[in-house]
Amino acid sequence: MQKTSKMNFRKRHRASSTAHFSTRPGGWLVFGFLFVLTPSVYAADTVELVLQLETSLTSDSNPFRFYEQTAKPGQPDLVDQPDQPVLAPDKQFRDRDSITGTDIRAGAIIPILSDRTRLILTGSLGKRHYKNYKDLDHNLKAADATLQWAAGKIVNGQITAGKEDRLFQYINGSLTDKDISHQKRAAANINFKLTDEWSLNVSLDRAGLNYDLPLNQLYNFDERGRQLSGRYYSPTGSSVEIGTRLSETSFPDRNEQDIADLDKAYKESEVFLDAEWRYSSKSVTSAHLGVIRRKYDVLTERDTNLSNILLRGTYHYSPKVRLDLQLWDRPFTIVDRTVVYVLSKAVRFDAQWKYSDKSQMNFSTLFQNSDNVLVPRLATLADGTSRKEKLIRVGFGGAYEFERGFRLVLDSFYEKVQRESDGVNLKQAVIKLGFEYTYENLPGSNSRMGLKRYQHSLSASDSLR
Repeated sequence: MQKTSKMNFRKRHRASSTAHFSTRPGGWLVFGFLFVLTPSVYAADTVELVLQLETSLTSDSNPFRFYEQTAKPGQPDLVDQPDQPVLAPDKQFRDRDSITGTDIRAGAIIPILSDRTRLILTGSLGKRHYKNYKDLDHNLKAADATLQWAAGKIVNGQITAGKEDRLFQYINGSLTDKDISHQKRAAANINFKLTDEWSLNVSLDRAGLNYDLPLNQLYNFDERGRQLSGRYYSPTGSSVEIGTRLSETSFPDRNEQDIADLDKAYKESEVFLDAEWRYSSKSVTSAHLGVIRRKYDVLTERDTNLSNILLRGTYHYSPKVRLDLQLWDRPFTIVDRTVVYVLSKAVRFDAQWKYSDKSQMNFSTLFQNSDNVLVPRLATLADGTSRKEKLIRVGFGGAYEFERGFRLVLDSFYEKVQRESDGVNLKQAVIKLGFEYTYENLPGSNSRMGLKRYQHSLSASDSLR
């Protein structure tokens, strides 16, 4: 079973690859685009290039995320009694494992036509090898292309497209088979600057996810969305945006029983307000306040209203220290046929400290209360139709650049989940040590391309909308 990477009711799943690491055509996507488009490069600017190589060793205390209890003979299935933990049939899946990894990441920022129109190409290829669970050995692949454009001073926008293939993320030990998920996404938006204070934004997006394992294919989905919003900018840099988003999600590979349990499609409409208040040069506060109306295609009795709230404050204590606080009340989905969706309330604190020009550290802690809304036919509890869980997560990371372009990287987290219905616990500790080399022809290109997103940081906070 799998949580989404970002805690949003719209699915933002992660993925990994079946492609070979070396000479497959997708591996040279970035360089192919670069070769074709180089003649159109705007003469006044330089093409920015980044090449990054990484090798790493990871230790995972609970790769399949089993609960702590020892298996009992005749243990009932989760579908019959959902408040009973899924337990390993024996000790073979309970051992700590170590994973070696190799990655190559590349990117290019290519100015074309003018200094305000540019193409950003990024990609990543990786390989993971497990010491004990060799069936989980897999390749990773990701690629993204973004065209940022402007027409005069009034109209600008961007077009993006990307794919990512990744190993299925295990959630509670109910699955020990290997599965690879394949994500695709595309979006386009246009921004009309009506005045110095007012702008209008229109966007379209599409996303999809497919699994290799037949057991998970009922969660294959296609999503289409559209959004319209207007934003006001104050002279101090603060802003307020009001808008609406409509989306349609369908699950093409569900059979009649799956449809009876989980439905085959649903529509969402959200009315939202986004605000950002720049109190000073050191502090910024932002908020997303939304109300989601979800309508099912067949199971109309499940139609519901949900809140989508994210509050965030950022404080630059000094040029070297940054503090972030996030609070949210949001729904999200997991790959569990007994769960309709999950309601999550959480608080997260992050700190980043740039100790020197060569070393930096980051710390995070998360406290989250989740309410799993269950499928009535498949799962009911004595105290209601939902199952509550508490999660505590602590992360720590650091990096040291001992020579220009050469870094040692540490990334880790410890997580504990407790279910209130039966008091069982799930614990996992992961620590990763990596060696990284980065070449960039212009300082800061790596950051401007956002190659760090391909590393899927264990300790650093995800950027939430």
